[in-house]
Amino acid sequence: MPLSAENAGRRVVAPCELTTATVVLSGRESDAQGSEFAIRVTNSSPRIVALPRSPEFGWRVDTLRKKDWLLKAEGGAVHRVSAKDPHVIASGQVENLPLVEIAPAHGETFLLYLPAVEKALQPDSQFSHYKLTLYWAADAELARIHPSVLPCALAAEWVVDVQRLPPPK
Repeated sequence: MPLSAENAGRRVVAPCELTTATVVLSGRESDAQGSEFAIRVTNSSPRIVALPRSPEFGWRVDTLRKKDWLLKAEGGAVHRVSAKDPHVIASGQVENLPLVEIAPAHGETFLLYLPAVEKALQPDSQFSHYKLTLYWAADAELARIHPSVLPCALAAEWVVDVQRLPPPK
């Protein structure tokens, strides 16, 4: 089916199987932006893949309630189709070029600040259990222009327990 003009950059892709991503706190902090996150992308595929030097990640924070993960907050131009469908939708995000090429059996680390994510990770109760997922997929235009761009979607997850600190005395 042809895409409408307003959705021309929209692209739905499956999660990567041979290229993986993990996310952790880098340990750096900024007074203005909060904690810095490090996303390590590892290429286990037989071909070189490329990503923008500063990819625009979508994000989702889920909280564990009675054995079920429930959406707490999400943002960005890249997101899952639904809570039960792992396909990722990329819609017209503006990517910073040039591209970074990742050779087979190699990896690249991307650093970024996500102030909205940090707010979403604030505990709801004395102890909160969260899952942060960062998503990236090329929109239709980027995939068309650069055939070496990663053809599938990255989904890096980080599960963390957060404890509410007592108020200062």
